[in-house]
Amino acid sequence: MSANNTSQGSIFRKGDTLTLKLVIVTLLSLVLIATDHRLHKSYQFRSWIESVLLPAQQLINFPNIFSLWILEGVRSYETLQEENASLRKRNLLLLHQLQKQEAIESENSRLRKLLNASFIFGTVQKDDKVRLAEIIAVDLDAFSQEVVLNKGESDGVYVGQPLMDATGVMGQIVRTTPYSSTALLLSSPRHSIPVQSRRNGLRSIAIGSGHSNRLKLRFVPTESDLIPGDTLITSGLGGRFPYGYPVGIVHSVDAQEEAHFAEVILTPTAQLERSREVLLVWPDTALTKRASPTSNSPEVATP
Repeated sequence: MSANNTSQGSIFRKGDTLTLKLVIVTLLSLVLIATDHRLHKSYQFRSWIESVLLPAQQLINFPNIFSLWILEGVRSYETLQEENASLRKRNLLLLHQLQKQEAIESENSRLRKLLNASFIFGTVQKDDKVRLAEIIAVDLDAFSQEVVLNKGESDGVYVGQPLMDATGVMGQIVRTTPYSSTALLLSSPRHSIPVQSRRNGLRSIAIGSGHSNRLKLRFVPTESDLIPGDTLITSGLGGRFPYGYPVGIVHSVDAQEEAHFAEVILTPTAQLERSREVLLVWPDTALTKRASPTSNSPEVATP
């Protein structure tokens, strides 16, 4: 009994001590809180403690900050890669559109020149009817010099019909089908065309040389007044080509005294190798020419 009473008494004593300590600590805390609230005495102490503990706090937070920095760097790199890939795709599409735009602008420029050919030529008769056609095949062999057009008999195309671009005569139609036609270019050795000097009215016949940048004049007397730079136009003789269409510009004149005729080289005004869209011309006398017995074959150079 005595032992039990002793143990119970010690327990109560320990409990009383803990309760007393708790009460003291509570009261002390309340006093410190009230004192700090009223007098702000602990501000400097707290600042000093925070300054001392700041390095330790940064060291503790360093792993978290470092991991966030690594993660942000990885995300930024991936974002940059995605943006670069997107910009490359967009740049490729823009370049593709720009190329198409340049091609469209170039084509529009050519079409405007063709549609305004009557103003460029200046001498085209008002009654002449023209129609756009597109070259779909070429044969620039020295002995052929032909192009195939996407217009044929169903469009009113006929054999012997003049063909030109925005700068001059290109040739004439030599074969037709219902939906296409073949034109013989001025540069073909098989082609000839009556021409006349715009400056002095001298007449001659221009024939092809097999080269797209060179024509020759036949039967030009050595004493003729032709000089480099003279423009030769269609003379209208033969009824095949209307009068006044540009044919070529005199490049050189070789007049030797012992020769009867001068050797005259012309540069065609038409862009025989570069034109894509061309003009088919129906002169105002087309019906008469088509009804003529000699209109079924083109004017070609004779050996």
